Amino acid sequence: MVAGVQAQPVKDADGNEYKTITIGNQVWMAENLRTTRYADGSAIPQVAGDEAWATSSSPAFCWYQNDSAANAARYGALYNWYAVDAAANGNTSICSPGWRIPTD
Repeated sequence: MVAGVQAQPVKDADGNEYKTITIGNQVWMAENLRTTRYADGSAIPQVAGDEAWATSSSPAFCWYQNDSAANAARYGALYNWYAVDAAANGNTSICSPGWRIPTD
């Protein structure tokens, strides 16, 4: 595909649909992830307080300024490493099947 061409959209476990774009031979999401569920449908725990977020040692997500109505579409969800790292969260993925978190 030609660089910058929109590819097929992708859906997450919540049913949110994301635009994608092809750059070279790679397809990237063109929007920030905003799912509240892992690909297997299980819930990602939400943390709302700053202190709880800072001290969390288990999978969690939050919304920018704890306001999903105002910020979910623009910024997506914020995930801690435990939610992203499959080794830390029971080998589940926040990504839709066929997708992965970039390593670099």
